[in-house]
Amino acid sequence: MPSKITLGLILSAAGMTISLAAPLIHIALVSSGIESVLALEAAPGLPLHLLLSVVGVPIALSGLFLFRRGVREELSAERMISLDREAVIQSLEERGVIKEGNVNTLEGLRRSSEAESLRRGIKVKSAGLSLICPKCGFETPLGGSKCRNCGEKFAKSSDPIRACPICGGDLASAQRIGDDIYVCGICFSELEIDQQTARRIFV
Repeated sequence: MPSKITLGLILSAAGMTISLAAPLIHIALVSSGIESVLALEAAPGLPLHLLLSVVGVPIALSGLFLFRRGVREELSAERMISLDREAVIQSLEERGVIKEGNVNTLEGLRRSSEAESLRRGIKVKSAGLSLICPKCGFETPLGGSKCRNCGEKFAKSSDPIRACPICGGDLASAQRIGDDIYVCGICFSELEIDQQTARRIFV
């Protein structure tokens, strides 16, 4: 199903085309000496080309209103994503995971996955403090690509649906600890995953 923005653009374009094309076609036909069917009266004193021009206006306006509404909804969604991201950053700063002036570190922690998680039904209840090596159990600061002790690389999920919004690890290895509550097996972030999303992850 097309978005409101796309549908709004289509309706606006269609309305403008109807409003402008009808009189232009009529003028072109008359100028060429061809009898124009658009000169026929749809109602007394109302030629067909004028009626089409009038009809096209509300179509174009409705498309414009739909487009503006779609843009506002997109901006609102982006604002919610930004607020959630800022909350995660603040939480990590308070826990000492990142320094206040080093926000770019968090940008590398799957920024796109955080945005995607909001759309697919994953909420961060508490962010993990570090990455736990699945091989030796050693702790590595959040954002590391491999274990500081044994050098084991931390696997990242190539599927954004299965990626942890904090560390990017595969949520297929997450442990369920309650109704819709899971813990990431790498960074141990506590996540709330709705049932529909869980069915797509734990297949």
